[in-house]
Amino acid sequence: MAVSGRKHDSWRIQTDYLHVPRSEVVFGKYRLLQRVEGVETGEAHLAKLVGIHGFEKRVLIWRVGGMPMADTELADAVMFEARRAASLSHANIAQVLDLGVIDGMCFVATEYAPGHTLDSVLGVDSELPWPVAAHIAAEVAGALSYAHGRRTLNGELLRLVHRRLSPGRIALSSAGDVKVTGFGTPRAWRSLDEYRSPEEARGEPVDGRADVFALGAVLRRCLPGAGAPEALRDLTGRAMRPYPEQRPTAAELRDELTRILHTAERPVAPREVAELASANPAQSPTPAEGSITDPIERIELALDSMILEASTDVRTLLPLYERLGRLCLEAHAGERGAARMTRALDLADCLGRDDYAALFCTLLGQLLAQANRIDESRDWLERAEAFRG
Repeated sequence: MAVSGRKHDSWRIQTDYLHVPRSEVVFGKYRLLQRVEGVETGEAHLAKLVGIHGFEKRVLIWRVGGMPMADTELADAVMFEARRAASLSHANIAQVLDLGVIDGMCFVATEYAPGHTLDSVLGVDSELPWPVAAHIAAEVAGALSYAHGRRTLNGELLRLVHRRLSPGRIALSSAGDVKVTGFGTPRAWRSLDEYRSPEEARGEPVDGRADVFALGAVLRRCLPGAGAPEALRDLTGRAMRPYPEQRPTAAELRDELTRILHTAERPVAPREVAELASANPAQSPTPAEGSITDPIERIELALDSMILEASTDVRTLLPLYERLGRLCLEAHAGERGAARMTRALDLADCLGRDDYAALFCTLLGQLLAQANRIDESRDWLERAEAFRG
């Protein structure tokens, strides 16, 4: 017997029996979704942590394996670096969320920063307006200053150094946020010569001033050929001096950048950074330096990014969910699409959109049929008719 649409909430309870979706590549409690390029050691993936009741969280997974990891110096070094970086909690730093060993592979899970890398932005716009470049650099300098000054509970300096700072490790979100990625996983990413400090190139020990050199090189890469204040160019040069004792600290760099920004005609608004990220749809999102070709994955990334932004009008998510459901049908990805459609149905019901609720029930029924869950499929198709009535 058909169940009335909005007048009966039993569908809310019955969504609980939908299985946790499984991907082709399962790694412990994570699903590996997309390979990330630009890795020097091991491999990295955009991944998803999946739980019950539709819980999902995007993360980046870096893993190293192929040997008895517990007995290697590399495993010890990976764990040591990640454990120290896990203490960082800063708005401009992608956090270390998890670490361990799964199936003989040592791994570190870090926060996924949705948006685009500064590297991808510079690939389209070879230079930035100087206030925007200085603003991004000031945000990064603030993150570095926090990390360099982080101490243990006993008051000992952790001496954290990023070591691989470059435009590819700076994420810009469509909300206008700037976030440094890669803390805790320095061995994962390639060291690029143009951002490597002279002391590291000489094989000498490095400290936080190596990151200052790298940030100076990033800033130099961003600045326009003309129009930037002389004070900003001078500061960039001082950040890149050959010997670390000649450079400012990250805190000093942040403070000087802030003073220079006060000379601009107006403050830099978050929307100016957001426009840089949103103006590059053809470029890769932050987790992958190569393009993501899976259309389902592209829509899932867009949905996740929009859901994270407080400014998103949730009504705009409905057509995206519809497109995602239809793509999953075309790709015969029944289990994957069914989990998403239950969330879409929840949203449609909250917004009082019976038309979309009926559509999502129909898609859910069709997807469950693809997954050979015929009885459940029939039930959801009946609910679709109830919403239409």
